[in-house]
Amino acid sequence: MPRPSARSAALFSATLLPGALVCAFLAAQAPTAQAPATQAPATKNQASQPGGPHPTPTNLKVLPKGTTGDQVDALMRQYNGDLGVECSFCHAQNPTTHEDDYPSDGNPEKEQARYMMYMTADLNEKYLNDMPDRRYADPITCGTCHRGKDHPSVFVPATK
Repeated sequence: MPRPSARSAALFSATLLPGALVCAFLAAQAPTAQAPATQAPATKNQASQPGGPHPTPTNLKVLPKGTTGDQVDALMRQYNGDLGVECSFCHAQNPTTHEDDYPSDGNPEKEQARYMMYMTADLNEKYLNDMPDRRYADPITCGTCHRGKDHPSVFVPATK
């Protein structure tokens, strides 16, 4: 799967991550793959602890390396709503703790989600940005097609 350009990563970040400060931060980052770190993976309990920042994410392959745990959490919550799914839809379960293992690539849906992240970024940059006389400013997100469903439904035109 090809890596997006810096412009694509900036657009991707700006259209999908909430908050102007988050967008400005991510637009300045170069999109690089991050190797799994040696720190312990975040568990569901760690990630949902109130009053503190989320752990530093590991195994980022689409998002810029400097993306914080709070930024990843905000984006994942958007995906949860856009697809109407829980974290375990894309994240494998740790066989010992039976909690979501966020850095793991054990669930094939996670790679599919990464591909879809590239696809929406490409649609927004390559096609919508270049559309002449574009009459709307809304970016394409997962919710554009999924509309709260884990798999988008097939469009069937009304019969005349």
